[in-house]
Amino acid sequence: MSTISIKQLHAETGRWVRAARLRPITVTDHGEQVAVINAYSPELIPRPVFSLQGRRRPKVLTDSTVFISEDRDR
Repeated sequence: MSTISIKQLHAETGRWVRAARLRPITVTDHGEQVAVINAYSPELIPRPVFSLQGRRRPKVLTDSTVFISEDRDR
């Protein structure tokens, strides 16, 4: 894994993004790790945690906390 500073990332973003296709790149800010650039992979994309598919939706404008509480208390 390569490590670069945030200053290097700003100066040559394209170069580092292309390099991330081959290996992960760690980005540091004043020596502290702040990010990792990885190659795109559809398997790494998280699935949605909350979905309203197939559920009834409110037809009137009301306080959403009522619906959130009902859903939580199930």
